[in-house]
Amino acid sequence: MATRRQLPPEAVKAMKRVIRAALILICTAVFFISGFNLIKISGGYLREAKVKDSLSSYRPSAPDDARLAAASERSDSPAAQPAGESPQNGNQPDEPDDIIVNQNIIDLRNDVNSGTAGWISIPGTHIDYPFVRTDDNEFYVSHDIYGNSSPAGTLFMDMRCAGDLSDFNTIIYGHNMKNNTMFGDLPLFADEWFFNTTPSGTLHTEYGSFRLEVFAYMVVRGSDGIVYDPAAGSGVYMEYAKENARCYREPGETERVVTLSTCGYEFDGARIVVLAALRPLATSH
Repeated sequence: MATRRQLPPEAVKAMKRVIRAALILICTAVFFISGFNLIKISGGYLREAKVKDSLSSYRPSAPDDARLAAASERSDSPAAQPAGESPQNGNQPDEPDDIIVNQNIIDLRNDVNSGTAGWISIPGTHIDYPFVRTDDNEFYVSHDIYGNSSPAGTLFMDMRCAGDLSDFNTIIYGHNMKNNTMFGDLPLFADEWFFNTTPSGTLHTEYGSFRLEVFAYMVVRGSDGIVYDPAAGSGVYMEYAKENARCYREPGETERVVTLSTCGYEFDGARIVVLAALRPLATSH
């Protein structure tokens, strides 16, 4: 019977030293790679925060605030009408003509990005950003609104959608960021309490200001042919949402909706969508 040859003690020690050195090298490499990735991610978050801060001056005013400010200006003006008398144009002081509340959107487009389409805000979330529309649905997945490379990307409207929101279904995309920026807070609507206590947001464009009345939270496939169809029939779309939503409330009669979309992780190709009825608040000239 053949006997198993044993390595000399010196060879065993040398092999152990090699294995130990290899393990140390691997651990060191993992440490530095992990550290580099953390620094890269943190740097990305910091750059995204700086971009958002740089855009804060362009954030549109709420229509109601603009109307109150306009009414106050008119009442303080020397040309203001005496109490009880109607102005010459027939409008009451507290009911001025249509207010241009969205000049900021035009300024943002002229100063920063010619593709700027509007600004969306949802109280109770980090969602408070401009969004763009171009003829490319890929570029702003990995670039900020200034055109610089960015893992956070930019919120953007589906290139198939009309920029004036005249389609029945306007689709806006954004990343599901781990620090809850961009559309990273859309998953919050999966919670019934949050869904019920966060019913609305606002959307501003140069064409006017709108109230977003959230009525459904869904998880769908990225290939969904109804949710991601700008020209979807309202009856088909609304019935589909009612039957498949995980959180839902009756939106009432609506002529237009907005679909907010981000990545989901429940299954391969999953997408989280929050659906909102679009209600006009004010009209810009």
